[in-house]
Amino acid sequence: MRLVLGRSLLLAALLLCGAAGAQNSLRIVAVVNDDIISAYDLNARLSLALASSKVSNKAEARRRLAPQVLRTLIDDKLKLQEARRLSIRASKKDIDRALERIERQNGLPRGGLGSFLAQNGIDMVVLIDQIEAEIVWAKAVNRRLRIQIQVGEDEIDEMLAQIEANKGKPEHRVVEIFLPVDEAADEQKTRLVAERLVQQLEAGASFRTLAYNFSQSASAAVGGDLGWIKQGQLATEVDAALIKMRPRQVSRPIKTQAGYYILLLIDRRADPGLDSGEVTVALHQLFLPLPPKAGQAVVDRQTELAKTLAQQARSCTDMERLGKNTGSPLSGSLGKIKVSKLPRALKTVVKGLPDRTASRPIRTDDGIIVLMICEREQEGSDITARQKVAGMLMDQRLNIAARRYLRDLRRAAFVDVRK
Repeated sequence: MRLVLGRSLLLAALLLCGAAGAQNSLRIVAVVNDDIISAYDLNARLSLALASSKVSNKAEARRRLAPQVLRTLIDDKLKLQEARRLSIRASKKDIDRALERIERQNGLPRGGLGSFLAQNGIDMVVLIDQIEAEIVWAKAVNRRLRIQIQVGEDEIDEMLAQIEANKGKPEHRVVEIFLPVDEAADEQKTRLVAERLVQQLEAGASFRTLAYNFSQSASAAVGGDLGWIKQGQLATEVDAALIKMRPRQVSRPIKTQAGYYILLLIDRRADPGLDSGEVTVALHQLFLPLPPKAGQAVVDRQTELAKTLAQQARSCTDMERLGKNTGSPLSGSLGKIKVSKLPRALKTVVKGLPDRTASRPIRTDDGIIVLMICEREQEGSDITARQKVAGMLMDQRLNIAARRYLRDLRRAAFVDVRK
């Protein structure tokens, strides 16, 4: 249906703009493997970015922001191509939820997004294409990378000790725009884009909407909002800049090893530190048995099977179904267990495991197991903090891994940008 709608839009461009305008709309501005990006695609996405960011839709603004918008379109093509390779799709329900979230974030009534786009001469399909790339990429990253990332108990303890040491020191509510520098040759170009975005912010553009449209961090999906940030959680250069900023102030581009950051400091408060508490989890288990004195080949085969099953498990219902398929009576619900009572090896995994996410395969004396937390009961705010720290460490590593994933797709792709 989207293909038909896209053709109808190009036909409208032919009728409205005449032959010369139509030729320009159909002009190819980039080729990404087997897909093309036309001037029409670029101009439509530019119009969406400018309208939603409250940037004046003038020729100069379009010229300045076009290179970054084109890069985003190229990345979207790569994300969609990788999703197709992995047979990952965005359902209508996924897209509808994303549209509702955007309406809530912008204070629009239900259905108000369509009216806003129509008033600015933008077809809804332009936004849906952007949302689809965002959704399938998140699914691909979770499927391919999350299971590879581990957060150890000692790492959580270290971060918690650091947070406690910072009790009473300034804590910052921050919104970010992040532009990565994957190649040294791109550094100057990326800095120029960052400076242009700051100019647009100084002219009154919406920080959160620019973050949504241009930021390359995982936080872009929520308008760049990082929540309350404690000292030491961000890069050294970013921490140093935040200390000098005033609430409601926008930073200049901040260069780090990974790329450029632009920050909006919403507010500042004294770090409240941590309390103590306990947590109980309802665990579900997949168990793949190993025979006594199993050889390495058998262990490797069962481990690979466990990885495959973990990738298929999106919920505890999935764990139940997959557990029955294994035929092992030890697969299934383990009931409610206090995390502190778990064996150390399992405690390390569970404390760093987000709810309803399959763990990496864990070797035990008699088998390979995969765990999932179905429910979590918290006593006191320390466990909340511990869970948040584990999630934060997981998200940081997942974000870095996702950037590498996309960088590798770029390097392996055929990309021809045309003037």
